[in-house]
Amino acid sequence: MARDLDRRSGVTGRRIGDLDRSLLLHCRTNQVTQAAEAADRSGGGLVVTVDRGNLRGCLSRARHLREVDHYRRPVLLDAARYAGANRLPAAAPFDPRWIDCQRDLGLPVLTDSGYLDRDDSAGLAGILERAARLGDAIALLPMHPCWLADRIARQTLLRYVAAVGVPVAVVVEESANPFSPASTVRGLLQLLGCGVPVLLLRADLPALGLLCSGAAAVAVGTEPGLRRLDPRRPAGARPPAGVPRPSAVVRQCLSYAPLTEIEATLRRYPDNGMWHCGCATCAGRGLGWLLDRPDGERSRTAFRHSVDVLLDLRAELTGPSAQLDEWSWRARCAAATSRRREVGWDLLPMLDHWQQVLAPPGISRTPAPAGRRAGGTSRFSRATPPRSAA
Repeated sequence: MARDLDRRSGVTGRRIGDLDRSLLLHCRTNQVTQAAEAADRSGGGLVVTVDRGNLRGCLSRARHLREVDHYRRPVLLDAARYAGANRLPAAAPFDPRWIDCQRDLGLPVLTDSGYLDRDDSAGLAGILERAARLGDAIALLPMHPCWLADRIARQTLLRYVAAVGVPVAVVVEESANPFSPASTVRGLLQLLGCGVPVLLLRADLPALGLLCSGAAAVAVGTEPGLRRLDPRRPAGARPPAGVPRPSAVVRQCLSYAPLTEIEATLRRYPDNGMWHCGCATCAGRGLGWLLDRPDGERSRTAFRHSVDVLLDLRAELTGPSAQLDEWSWRARCAAATSRRREVGWDLLPMLDHWQQVLAPPGISRTPAPAGRRAGGTSRFSRATPPRSAA
């Protein structure tokens, strides 16, 4: 029995590499140099997304990152075949060349899955089974939000994931309703109880709360388009115009804000204590100093500040006690909501959702159903759900 557990642990270790409650930067290929420099510290790492279908460019940059730059933090490659107007469905087969190239680079293998639409149980089963057959892969599940928010769909997801037993990396499509229910957060937390390593990719800062509950990694996007998965645009619709505005993390608000908004709000509330920052880049200065940087440096400095704050938060949120970490995160969410209210910023529904889902001190949260131990090898037919999902 002990040897069997060791073997399963070893299989899981090969799948997820050095991921250990890691905070990853989800970046584009042309951002790798800047992101790697900023995230080259304990607990950091990268998810590099293919830009405009250029798989070769992404693989080439990853090879340079490993063999020339000697970057040794965790790196995952995201083929992003689930995104954009021409996204593929969950039934699309994996590209064996993409899988083999990740192996050749010595990286954890992330499947190049298509989009998992609502009610597509066959697509869910197919992604998980094909990932299990690879023997060393993390199953990427880019999904419609109903898989987490809807009770019945969530039960199906949890049972399938527990039955197959491979690590999963989740990307959640942004709901058409920005005030998505707290059940989405609850679904993510229950997914952590399936007995497999769970990663959340293409996430915004409030998703750091998952690290408190033991997620293997959370990847926060370096720009708005990488902090969410946009729904497919209607036929003929034009993509959003313009380029993302430079932004920075405001630590006490647990969110990014455009530099222009920070500047305007700082002028109205110069004495508010939320502007002070103790990260390595700011070194105790107020955020106003970022705004005073020369044009060529402002965005780069704000980027470095934001990564420092994210990794500082990660270090503070990943202590030895998950319950204490969750209570701390709940208190931070409440404080961030108060800070935003003080300066007239829009409230973030996700901060409220975390407060609703995490039990305050003295009240135990109902545990998620126990799943199979990580590294399990159960199989099932895509035409017939596993017995536990029936």
